[in-house]
Amino acid sequence: MDQSPTKVKTFWAMMGLGILCEAFVGCAGGHLNTTADSGAAQASAKLSPPNHIYVAPIDVSQGTWKAEGSDLGSLQSKVKSDLEKDLVAELKEIAPTSVGSSGDSSSWNVVVAIVHVDPGSAAMRELVGLGAGQSKINVSFAVTQGGAAAVAGSVAADTGAEMGLHSAVVEGNGMDAERIAREIRNYLVI
Repeated sequence: MDQSPTKVKTFWAMMGLGILCEAFVGCAGGHLNTTADSGAAQASAKLSPPNHIYVAPIDVSQGTWKAEGSDLGSLQSKVKSDLEKDLVAELKEIAPTSVGSSGDSSSWNVVVAIVHVDPGSAAMRELVGLGAGQSKINVSFAVTQGGAAAVAGSVAADTGAEMGLHSAVVEGNGMDAERIAREIRNYLVI
């Protein structure tokens, strides 16, 4: 086999290009999974269009949190604030939305429960890449109308290395909260 310097350089250049392509394509897009106890087609059959949507205050005492001490308190506060704000912003595309609750039969009550939160490492996302340091939020949600359970499901979001510099700036799973709110809205659009 001919081992000329040009062929060796070409081989290593092609290997490097292949690894770069895999890194950019393999990591792109993050990972979102939405499951529900009934299909999206049935969501519209179970829910009538609301006059108002109420997002229950997020209970941050639930779930597992990968943080300790003052970092835990800061993370819980940020995730609560981000999820509530993002849910209100996304769901207002369906009907007027606010944080609170109501027993009114023409309103929806959306309850989101934290399952797991891992803030990841912004430094690892930026310096190492390839999925290192990704943040994660897993939640479950339920929507009731007039006090009766209508639909429920779960959403998992992670922000990996592909999110770039913006993910280093947005600490506390801010981008994950946006994606979770968007997935819940997309599921509920009837």
